[in-house]
Amino acid sequence: MPLDDPTIREAIDGGELPRMSFGDHLDELRSRLVKALLAVVVAVVVILPFKGPVQEVILAPYRTLWRDGFLQHVQALEAQEAAAKAAGVPLDRFHERFLTTCRRDFDVILAGEHPFPQVIPGDTGYPLPYTLYATNGLEDMMSFMWASLVFALVLASPVVIWQAWAFVAAGLYPHERAVFYRYFPFMVGLMAAGVSFGYLVALPYSLGFLVRMMDPSQVLAIFSVGQFLTLEFALTAAMGLVFQLPLVMLALQKIGLVAHRTYVRNWRMIILVIFVVAAVVTPPDPASMVLMAIPMVLLYGLGLVLTWLGRRNDAAEAVA
Repeated sequence: MPLDDPTIREAIDGGELPRMSFGDHLDELRSRLVKALLAVVVAVVVILPFKGPVQEVILAPYRTLWRDGFLQHVQALEAQEAAAKAAGVPLDRFHERFLTTCRRDFDVILAGEHPFPQVIPGDTGYPLPYTLYATNGLEDMMSFMWASLVFALVLASPVVIWQAWAFVAAGLYPHERAVFYRYFPFMVGLMAAGVSFGYLVALPYSLGFLVRMMDPSQVLAIFSVGQFLTLEFALTAAMGLVFQLPLVMLALQKIGLVAHRTYVRNWRMIILVIFVVAAVVTPPDPASMVLMAIPMVLLYGLGLVLTWLGRRNDAAEAVA
């Protein structure tokens, strides 16, 4: 009894929901799952030949981290050269060699066009490797397969979301489906904003903070491709979920669990909880926690606006 069937759709839109047995529900669920899985499998097959581009997307936050650190390294070398000139002493041969190489190959290195990126740390003195490492023979391939599955889910998401929605919508009345249509674009937008923030800002700058805390003479920062991929997906997924905060606040108000005045009255406790959540779902450093907590506080403010508007609408409906 699929939702796509015009007769079923007419019955649902007319306000008379068709009754389905438990077996019918299982058959419908199986059909939807098969179609969604087929879409994902096709997407995986499409993505598998593009190992290079997929890994470039994965590595983009690491490249941002590396370039920012390299720029700071060059600035530190130039500051040491200026200090040596001011003191009237020559720059030691190690720093002089590193600075000469950095200046000569600066544009090539930053553009990612160095023919031998594995020699960059030794030639420039910047200790962070330009590339990720594989700790065993399978780690690179397994990481790529996992990344391909995630990319396939994104590529097949219209089909997957439609199949999930078609299964759920068959049991909803028109006004209930209208609520979903109203808020779904907002939910997708917040999810995309959260994932983008985690990918472009939170991950490279929080890792950069951790790397700067290390002393290369004692601890050298080397990231394996598997570890980096796990952290990348965990942090971006966490950001995507926490960006749903305004909708969660509005939903709790709509079902009568939490009123707008409760959100306002307990703002201190809510902000404390936000920082605790940010500390739990991010790497153990203050920079990561703040990078996640600040957007969450702003989203809490947006949630206050939405719940205030929702309270006005509820009051108008009650008067009507």
